[in-house]
Amino acid sequence: MRSLRRRASEAVGLLLVFTIVGLPRLWPPKWTLRRIAASAEVRAERKTAEEKLLTRVREIEAGVPWLRALDVVVRDECVDVRGHHISLFEANTSTRESMRCRMSAFIVFSPDRDPEDAVAEIRRTFPPPDGLCADGISESLLRDTDERKVALGVAHDAIWARLTRRHGEKSLGQLRQENGALCVWALHGQTYFTVV
Repeated sequence: MRSLRRRASEAVGLLLVFTIVGLPRLWPPKWTLRRIAASAEVRAERKTAEEKLLTRVREIEAGVPWLRALDVVVRDECVDVRGHHISLFEANTSTRESMRCRMSAFIVFSPDRDPEDAVAEIRRTFPPPDGLCADGISESLLRDTDERKVALGVAHDAIWARLTRRHGEKSLGQLRQENGALCVWALHGQTYFTVV
């Protein structure tokens, strides 16, 4: 009988621990995060982040005159990050985040020469900055290879997302069929809004 009571109290203790540890992962609820992502405050931050990225896109287009963008894609998403930092031993719970909003831009182009040569020429004449540039944007140049085709990764756990294109709705596959091998100049902005 005592062992049954001991097991029951251990089970209740474990249930209490899991409830305390798991409760922050449930709060705020996703509908609240969606509402925050669509709020006026976040829209203002979103507009500022987009202006920074598009200013840099214009600098790139002016700096590489032969680069003709087939499309400029801006991906904006707010992601639930609560499951990304679970720790039973984390002492400071105030640094836990619930949601992060981040924006990226992709200049999609097809050079009139070998993609590898085009990327090498860009790196020589108008190199992307190493690490973060002054505006907090990280940049990389990607190109189609025989083994791997460039893609614009999308977060599958986005609470709120928006994808805008400058030149229509053609997919990368359609652009590749029409123009040949593709290159992508990827610009990733820092997180512009966080919910703790």
